[in-house]
Amino acid sequence: MNLSSEHEAILAGRKGKTLQKCMETLVRYGQFYQAETLVPIQSAHLVMSCGSILFKTYLDIVSHLTRERIQFAVPTTVNPHFTTDNPGVIQRYILKKDKTFREHFRELGGIETYSCTPYLCGNVPRKGDVIAWAESSAVIYANAVLGAKTNRNSGIIDLISAVLGVTPSTGLLLDENRKGTVEVVVEAEIEKEAYAVLGYVIGKVIQNKIPFIRGLHGSDDEFKNMGAAMAASGGVGLYHVDGITPEARALGEDMLRDDAETVVITDEILSKQKEELSAGLNRADMVFIGCPHLSYSELVHISTLLEGATVRRGVNLWVNTSKHVMQEFVDSEYGASFQRTGATLVSLCPLALFETPRLRKWEIVTNSGKMRYYAPVYYASLNRCLEEATGGVNHEG
Repeated sequence: MNLSSEHEAILAGRKGKTLQKCMETLVRYGQFYQAETLVPIQSAHLVMSCGSILFKTYLDIVSHLTRERIQFAVPTTVNPHFTTDNPGVIQRYILKKDKTFREHFRELGGIETYSCTPYLCGNVPRKGDVIAWAESSAVIYANAVLGAKTNRNSGIIDLISAVLGVTPSTGLLLDENRKGTVEVVVEAEIEKEAYAVLGYVIGKVIQNKIPFIRGLHGSDDEFKNMGAAMAASGGVGLYHVDGITPEARALGEDMLRDDAETVVITDEILSKQKEELSAGLNRADMVFIGCPHLSYSELVHISTLLEGATVRRGVNLWVNTSKHVMQEFVDSEYGASFQRTGATLVSLCPLALFETPRLRKWEIVTNSGKMRYYAPVYYASLNRCLEEATGGVNHEG
């Protein structure tokens, strides 16, 4: 691998053993993927805010970094941290470790967004920016919707890249690897609520390939939810929407490989997938909206749908967003009316819910394809979710 004189010095240990180990790790990682060099990054996003509490090695790394007063080299955000009500013995132990991680992250100069949607909290890469992000839903959004360049980094590589300010030039950072390998033709009528199901289908069918999608005209919010489901069910790190997303808009057919296979998505396929994701749903104990974290516009839409409704007794309606977006919404004209519905605004990783024993017994329904893939929950459209919670919603919203 071709290294600059500065990187050679770090690798030789002339800037301390901790940075030397970081550089050794990054170089070996890059060599494994045949990267020719390390390239500067504009930002990083870390995924291990919850997972770090379970891995002693990860906490050891960040403690070494803070002990040597090392700082992140680029603006760095982080995923939601662990949180739970009425913790048991195990949860109290985890929360203690979580507090330790947050203290380290602060000392490293991290930006404490604690959100899986950093692009809604100030960490917004521009088209063409090279970044080192982890968190599958954030990675696919940055690549597809924003036109930035990042790989699906692991929970160690993202940290090391943030510290060193560079990452190996490989994978989706290279233009030749960003072309669509599967042409996905959508011949179904895609309503606002169907994007998560569509993403789930595409990911399941193509796995970790790159889809070039025809027949869509969605919003950024819809693409966010579609991408999150696609990244979960199939490991997709990048997609293009013909004429819509930045690279497809700029380069058109040049973003589709000549040897690409074709997949057709019909109404029948979507309908069968939705039935499968919803199978077994009876009466919900909890309705959970917001995986990934909701945008301000999504919160306004939900508030409008809930206008005049109240959450039924015995049902919990949790609406999940980042603290950054939450504050903006609470201070808006919609905040007070939302509060009157009895719904609860939260800012957490919903997958951490299942560290709370009592919630494992609840029937939980969500409109998130990602959450449905990873957790023992049922899928339903947003309208159906809100109807489960309240008994009826304002469909004119």
